[in-house]
Amino acid sequence: MPEKTERERYLEAYYSRRRAKLERELARLETEREKAIAREQRRAAALRRDIAGVPGHFAHGLNIYKLFWVFLICCFLGVVLETVFVFATTGVLMQRTGLVWGPFNLIYGFGAVLLTVFLYRLGGKNDRWIFAGGALIGGAFEYFCSWLQETVIGTVSWDYSGMPFNLNGRINLLYCFFWGLLGLVWVKELYPRISGWIERHVPNAVGISLSWALAAFMLANSLVSGGAVLRMAQRYEGVPAVSGWQQRFDERFPDERLARVFPSMVHVE
Repeated sequence: MPEKTERERYLEAYYSRRRAKLERELARLETEREKAIAREQRRAAALRRDIAGVPGHFAHGLNIYKLFWVFLICCFLGVVLETVFVFATTGVLMQRTGLVWGPFNLIYGFGAVLLTVFLYRLGGKNDRWIFAGGALIGGAFEYFCSWLQETVIGTVSWDYSGMPFNLNGRINLLYCFFWGLLGLVWVKELYPRISGWIERHVPNAVGISLSWALAAFMLANSLVSGGAVLRMAQRYEGVPAVSGWQQRFDERFPDERLARVFPSMVHVE
């Protein structure tokens, strides 16, 4: 057998290295594919577990207790997410609460409850129906909240008048689109996980009594917050504190404190 030339030996070594490199790359890709499949299987198993919940739990399925805990958790998570978003986009660490006691905002809580109640049964439907439902429900809810705030206390916390396709500055097409995306993510991903977390981590033995105690706190928090904002509006209009409740609110919730709690709230002439 004739001896290989130097060029042939070079090409043989070159293609051998190339083959070895390709084999290593294929092995790496196969490993990554197996890991991705394993992650997806774990995710699917966790989602099935969350959807199934814990039979016999006081908040199992979709009942009033489940809705209350969804409301409470989202009142808190909404504040956290908005605070992070504002800091990331403006560099300013600003309080984004909606109540005078604790990091809670009722808009996020009620929004989550509305999305759950109206979109819960659409989980198995085509995504376009969930998106449309989220956009319609979220847009109507945001409009109602803005109208109610301005009508009752004469203030607004957002104004979209400078954005295209807005409706009286209370809502606009872009944010309706965001509501649609949120509704889709909520039904497909967030609600099943929050629901499963509630049933696995809220103690069944004390769950009902704890729910009522927290509900009483949130009700008191809402009433006091409403009274504080109402009295702030009265002070803005020059209404003197002639009754005991007005004097107490003036002492405990002056304008300086409420400006920190509601930094985006402005009076409307």
